Amino acid sequence: MKKISYSLFAALALAVSVPAYAQETNVIAYPTVDEASFIIEVPDDWEMTAAEEVGEYFHLDGPTGAVFSFRTIEGSEDALQEAIEGSLEDVSSLFSEIELGDAEDWTPDGLTGFYAVGSGKDKDGTDVRIGLAWCALNDGKIAQMWFVTDLDDAPGIKAAELIANSLASPK
Repeated sequence: MKKISYSLFAALALAVSVPAYAQETNVIAYPTVDEASFIIEVPDDWEMTAAEEVGEYFHLDGPTGAVFSFRTIEGSEDALQEAIEGSLEDVSSLFSEIELGDAEDWTPDGLTGFYAVGSGKDKDGTDVRIGLAWCALNDGKIAQMWFVTDLDDAPGIKAAELIANSLASPK
């Protein structure tokens, strides 16, 4: 009898919670729809600034001030190492008191990747959440991304997690 009541409770909780989190999304393909290295789903209240050229970052700005940026790099070990070092230099030039956690494995849509999250301070001294990630794509390239928002921006952090975990690569 307990199994039934727990199952019923879980089903009821899910039915009640889904509408609260349902949100329209837009699908973004990079670099183009016809030659996509990857696709992501983005809440429709986030604004995109397109990259001017393939290999440059495109940026997503969330309604809470969160910023998420994506691009692709060559899929070699050397390019990945260079991108990691470059990302750390870029983040260090924009933020202070940076503390990143250990890299963790990440497998969106069965792809192989890793990420690290942490915190720092922006130029105004505001505490921020920082995330960096890289993921091998099916076309041999690597998706490189970074995310930043105020440390207490729970909706921005949750949206960024959903965006990152929507990453897929056409086969």
